[in-house]
Amino acid sequence: MLLKKTVLLPLCIMSTLMAAPVLAADIPYTAVIGGTVASVVSVGTDVREGDVLLTVDSLAGPMAAARADSSGTVKEVKVKTGGTVAPGTVVVVVEEK
Repeated sequence: MLLKKTVLLPLCIMSTLMAAPVLAADIPYTAVIGGTVASVVSVGTDVREGDVLLTVDSLAGPMAAARADSSGTVKEVKVKTGGTVAPGTVVVVVEEK
């Protein structure tokens, strides 16, 4: 029994530590509506679930085209203000915390 504890405990600890980097995944966010980009978050911005990542101009005015599903830090922005975006296009990549 002691042998099992001395072998299994370190293995469990190592497997947990090895899985930790996998938990911080990069999440790509896509635009749900298309149009001209009115605003987009900057690289390095900390975001929380529900924060607007991208707005596009529409006939009704600026509308949220992408929102964060979880907390993290913006790692990459693939569109520029004034450019156009189509629905389903990856616009922002967030490193999840």
